[in-house]
Amino acid sequence: QFEYWKPGQEMVRDFYAELPIAIGLTGSYHDFGQFAGDIAKLPRIVTLRDLTVGLNKDGGLKMDLTAVTYRYLDEEEVAKQRREKAAKETKK
Repeated sequence: QFEYWKPGQEMVRDFYAELPIAIGLTGSYHDFGQFAGDIAKLPRIVTLRDLTVGLNKDGGLKMDLTAVTYRYLDEEEVAKQRREKAAKETKK
């Protein structure tokens, strides 16, 4: 059961971008394993970070984590990155 799903701010790197998503889940041990297995089957790379598992108010399990998805920057975005980097180096 999803308790929350909160996309964060996209972070642009040299040739790719990361989108972190804070996720809160409740369920059984096997539910969490199924969730991780389903994430692994996605067609894009997704990493699970900062994972914590504990007990919820009802005595069941809760899990909080950050899922990070990745995407390549398109040619226009890469060109913009290069222009900004060159402009910073020129100012030095």
